[in-house]
Amino acid sequence: FALGRAQELLLILDEYWKDHPHLQSIPIYYASKMASRALRVYQTYANMMNARIRSQMDLGNPFSFSHIRNLKSIDVNTFDDRGPSVVFASPGMLQSGVSRQLFDRWASDPKNGCLIAGYAVEHTLAKEIMSQPKEVVTMEGRRQPLNCLVDYVSFSAHVDFVQNRDFITSVNPTNIILVHGAKEEMGRLKGALMLQYNKLPENKRPTIAMPPNEVEVKLIFTRRRSAKVMGKLAETPADDNDDQVEESKAKAVVEPREGDAVRGILVTQQNSSKIVAPEDLSTYTPLRVGSVSSRLHVPFVGKIETLRMFLGEMFRDIEETRGDNETDVDGADDEGVVTFSIGSQVKVIAGKTKGVATVEWDCSPVGDVIADSLVALIMHAQSSAASIRLTGRPCRHRSKKAREGDLENQTTAEEHLRAVHQALSDQFLSVEATYEAKKGTFEVKLDANDNASEESNGLVCTATVEFENILDGTAKVTVECEDEKLAANVRGCVQNVVAASAPIAMD
Repeated sequence: FALGRAQELLLILDEYWKDHPHLQSIPIYYASKMASRALRVYQTYANMMNARIRSQMDLGNPFSFSHIRNLKSIDVNTFDDRGPSVVFASPGMLQSGVSRQLFDRWASDPKNGCLIAGYAVEHTLAKEIMSQPKEVVTMEGRRQPLNCLVDYVSFSAHVDFVQNRDFITSVNPTNIILVHGAKEEMGRLKGALMLQYNKLPENKRPTIAMPPNEVEVKLIFTRRRSAKVMGKLAETPADDNDDQVEESKAKAVVEPREGDAVRGILVTQQNSSKIVAPEDLSTYTPLRVGSVSSRLHVPFVGKIETLRMFLGEMFRDIEETRGDNETDVDGADDEGVVTFSIGSQVKVIAGKTKGVATVEWDCSPVGDVIADSLVALIMHAQSSAASIRLTGRPCRHRSKKAREGDLENQTTAEEHLRAVHQALSDQFLSVEATYEAKKGTFEVKLDANDNASEESNGLVCTATVEFENILDGTAKVTVECEDEKLAANVRGCVQNVVAASAPIAMD
C-alpha cells in the first residue's frame, strides 16, 4: 500500500484541495515511514512518469505537496483530533500499528469514517468491518460499537472481477487456470466464465481450472511449426531417373521432394524459422560458425617409441609426421619433433619440449572424448611394464634383441588369444585351447541332445584364430562344426572379441 497507491491517493487529494479552497483548512496527514521514503523516489524521478505528470514539471514538482504533511512521529494518545482531518495510516489491514490505534479511537463516533483503499485479506479487521458488524474488538480486547462510516474504494494493484472477465473474453484462450486470489472471488469468476462459455459449442469451449495449492495441472498443446529450407539445402543433385531430367540438365539441381531427409541448423528469429546448412549460416542469418581449439600439455618422461606403441595399440591408421629437430629445451627426444594425427580430430606432439607431450584438438563431442582417452593413455604409458622395457638400456647382443621383438609380438598375440579363450569359456561349458605363435585353436564341446543315441559324444566345434597383423588387430577366423547354428554363435563370439581388441579406426 505504501508503494504506489499511497502516492497516487496523496496526489489526488492534493490536487482536489487546490481546486476547492473551502477544504484547505482541513489538514491532510500521512503516517508511514515507508511511504515517506518512497515519496522521495517519486519526487526525484518525476520526469519518468506519464505525460500528465511531466507536463506539470514546468510549474513545479507535483509530488511536493502543498496541503499534505508528513507525521514523522505520532502519538495517538496525544494527537489533536478536535477538528476535522484526513489521515493516511498503515498497515492497510488494520491489524496493528498507527492505523489500528486510530481506528480503535475513532470507530465509535458516527462523525468519523474509515476508507479501505486496497485489497483486504480474509480474517483481518479490514475485511471484517467491510461487512458492517455492530461491534468490533479493540487491540486491548474490549468490545466497542462500530458507529463510524466504513467504505471500500478499489485502488488495488490487481484487476477486479469485471476487468478479469473482459480481458479473458478478449484474449479467448483455450486454457484458463485461476491460481491467485480469494477463493470465493475466484469461484465466482469461474462460475461466470463457465456460464458464459456454455453458450459455445463443446469443441470451442476452453478448459477452466481452479486447482488448490500443490495440485498438478497438465496442459496439452498441439502446434504445427513450419520452417523455410534455404540455401544449399533447398537444392539436391539431379536424379537420372527423375521425370525432370531434361530440365535438370540445364539447372543441374532439382527441388527436394516430399519425404526427403533434410539435415541442417534450425534458426528461429521473430517467430520465423528457417533451416540452413552450416556454411550458409552467415548468408541467411546474423549468426556465424565458430570453433574452439584446445591445447593440453601432459607430463610425459618416456620415449617417443613408447608413445608410438601405445597409440598404435589403441588407434588404427595413425598418421605420423616429423618436424624439424629444433626443440624448446635441450635434452629432448633424439627423434626430434613427432606429430601423431588421430584421424582429423586430435594431434599429439612429442619431442618438442622435454618431459611434455602436447595434445591439440578442435572441441567437439567426439574430439573431447578422444582427447580424454589420449591423456589417460599418455599417463599410463609412463608407468606400464612395456614402457619400462622400452626405456631401459638395450642389450648389445644383436640376435637377442631381434628375438626380444619377436617375443613381444608373440606375447601380444597370445594375450588376444587368451581373451578369445576367456570369452568362449564364459559362453560354453567345455573349451580347450592350443596356442602356436600367433595362432590359436579352440575346441568347443557340447553335450548330446536328449533324443540322440547314447553312443554320441555330443557336438564338437573347432575355431581357429590367426592374427595376420597384430598392430592393426586383423585376424583370420575359421569355424568348423556340423551344427550351423552353433558355428554361427561361436564365429560371432570370436569375431566380436577380435574386433574389440583391435585398435579403434578413426574413419
